[in-house]
Amino acid sequence: MKYQLSELVDLPELQKLMESLYRATGINHALIDNDSKVLTAVGWQKICTDFHRIDSRTCERCLASDQYILSHLNDGPYVGYDCPNGLVDYATPVVIDGEHVANIFTGQMFHHAPDMQFFRGQAEEFGFDEAAYLDAVKQVKVIPRERMPDIMAFLEGLAHVLANKGLARVRQLEAERNLRQLNDELSGHVQENTRELMENNRLLSRERQALQQEKQVSDDIIDSLPGVFYMFNEHERLLRWNYRFPEVTGYTDAELSRMHSADFFEGDDKASIAATVQQVFAAGESSAEAGLLTKGGRKIPYYFSGRRTTIAGKHYLVGLGVDITERKAAEMQINFLAHHDPLTELPNRLLIRDRFKQARAYADRGGTRVALLFLDLDHFKTINDSLGHTTGDALLKAVASRLRECVRDTDTISRQGGDEFLIVLADVSDTSSITSVAAKILERLAEPFEFDERDLSTSVSVGAAVYPDDGEDFDTLLKKADTAMYQAKEAGRNACRFFDRQMNLDADERYSLRNSLRLALERGEFALHYQPQIDLAGGAVIGAEALIRWNHPELGLIAPGRFIPLAEDSGLIVPIGEWVLREACRQAVAWQKAGLPELVVAANLSAVQFKRGKLEHTVMAALSESGLDPAFLELELTESILIKDTENVLQTVRHLKSLGVKLSIDDFGTGYSSLAYLKRFAVDKVKVDQSFIRDLATDPNDAAIVRAIIQMARSLGLRTIAEGVEEAQVLDYLRIYHCDESQGYHIGRPMPADEFAAYVADARAMR
Repeated sequence: MKYQLSELVDLPELQKLMESLYRATGINHALIDNDSKVLTAVGWQKICTDFHRIDSRTCERCLASDQYILSHLNDGPYVGYDCPNGLVDYATPVVIDGEHVANIFTGQMFHHAPDMQFFRGQAEEFGFDEAAYLDAVKQVKVIPRERMPDIMAFLEGLAHVLANKGLARVRQLEAERNLRQLNDELSGHVQENTRELMENNRLLSRERQALQQEKQVSDDIIDSLPGVFYMFNEHERLLRWNYRFPEVTGYTDAELSRMHSADFFEGDDKASIAATVQQVFAAGESSAEAGLLTKGGRKIPYYFSGRRTTIAGKHYLVGLGVDITERKAAEMQINFLAHHDPLTELPNRLLIRDRFKQARAYADRGGTRVALLFLDLDHFKTINDSLGHTTGDALLKAVASRLRECVRDTDTISRQGGDEFLIVLADVSDTSSITSVAAKILERLAEPFEFDERDLSTSVSVGAAVYPDDGEDFDTLLKKADTAMYQAKEAGRNACRFFDRQMNLDADERYSLRNSLRLALERGEFALHYQPQIDLAGGAVIGAEALIRWNHPELGLIAPGRFIPLAEDSGLIVPIGEWVLREACRQAVAWQKAGLPELVVAANLSAVQFKRGKLEHTVMAALSESGLDPAFLELELTESILIKDTENVLQTVRHLKSLGVKLSIDDFGTGYSSLAYLKRFAVDKVKVDQSFIRDLATDPNDAAIVRAIIQMARSLGLRTIAEGVEEAQVLDYLRIYHCDESQGYHIGRPMPADEFAAYVADARAMR
């Protein structure tokens, strides 16, 4: 190629751009010419720089990967290769003026979680420090293979931008070279002809003819230039131009002959060009970018370069202008991609931080506030998994469109990734204006979306933090808005919550409890308390519900309502639930051996145990280890367990029933309360929720519901137990309604195992 790639592309500018792209995407990039020289690079992985490219044996594999990619670049828009060293590399070519000059490389990645055993083998084979080498492996980014077409499409676009920019630079350099050649030819010819005129007047006619011929040659050269040619005198009057000048500007030759350089520009461009012209006459050459003003008022972006030439003792400016419209458009596109989300075209994380700084400065001057809203779509993963990523992407774009309808032009919406959005509300006067925007967002996003003649419903949870009330910097407000958003999730979703200090304290407490929870099992901090269950007909104690308690070393006894949700969120409910089953079965057998009557012990099951735990195996192990007869173990299921993933749950329930254990429905009446699943799942008992039992004696509606549940259960051959009995009068009503069993504070509070044994012994003695 006639020019080096470094002459055609502003490599420092490209390096900054690629660093911005790396910060935004986390994907490394490199521009490498055909001599394998790295021109720009960002994000090289430590596994390559410190290991693979250092050792000659692994380096030979890397070079083989590079050679394969280079030899297959003509097979398609890009090529990828699984390096024998375990990583994946991709490349796409950069073609300028029809010539393949360089390649954009990306890679040093995995498409799936790395096989650590493979890399341990490599460390041993090549003598690498295993710990350092495996640490470098863990730092390698994992990008699913299905995302690579989108990533490579973006890099192809970047290669196209570099090609266009390089081609424009090629044309510019050729134009400047032609201009210098023209200037030299003009000066040489004029000086030569002038000397000839002075030496011999007799040759005047011949010299005039020669000059005319030379002028024709120069005119031909000027007309062949790829841009607009111009020649001004020291008074900046236009003297010569090529045929492209009137074509581009719309002026006639007669009009051009009366015009000056300033006539083709306006505003700041006029001052810039005037300074450039003076620079040419003073220093010999200069260049500038400006908008060339046409006769019709249109401004066309041009790159102008000019040189000073001297003819017969007088100075002139000769120059060439090249249309850079495509280059400007390419630069704008690159800048847009560096600061916007490619799917929704909303500002990305980098841009919204800058917008927040601007809004904060404006608020400081005006004495107003700035609100940061953190939005998370409810159940988006379910939509994405069930309907596919195409529908998920379409939903995200539709959500972005609706969000734009809910805010002002001075506000900023950003997509953070996945189903998360941020909104900066500028110039906020009071909380009511924030609430109004949030309400509009909740209402608008609750409306169904239509895709492929199908209505799709979703909602959004919103958290709000306010500057300067909740924090001075973006990261602090982001954390607090995120905390508030999770409060909205816990409040039932499709809601907005403002951050307050108590939320922060609650979040810190949850974090602390979550960390302590991981060690609680190992330290033996859990204990079971047992609440007696009695037979209403005879009054005998017939069972106990095992209720977990946490003896925290610093906070003391913690009720399950504070730590069970954390255990379910973190998945720790699975090992905790296993411990509850083993301990409850063990205690039931211990009571029997101590002479207590055979009591049924009931244990609660979490929905997470059905999804993640091997429940059937856990129950069998607890029964086997303790030796408890399955007939004396009762598993309490919530209604929500039975209505989700019905077929898998039904299969698990049938296996549990086949073991001989009893099944009951907990909190019946608060959920779907379906007769169909009572029959289908063949449960043994229905537990009436305490919300209906508490006011049974005074609320006719609660009484009617309780009677209906008991009658329905009896008709299906199921036993009923009422929880939350706190008064003797309620117990009398339950007997009248023919309820089978009951439990509650009136009968006995949850108590440690030894106290429960004493309670049962006393109850037997009193009967």
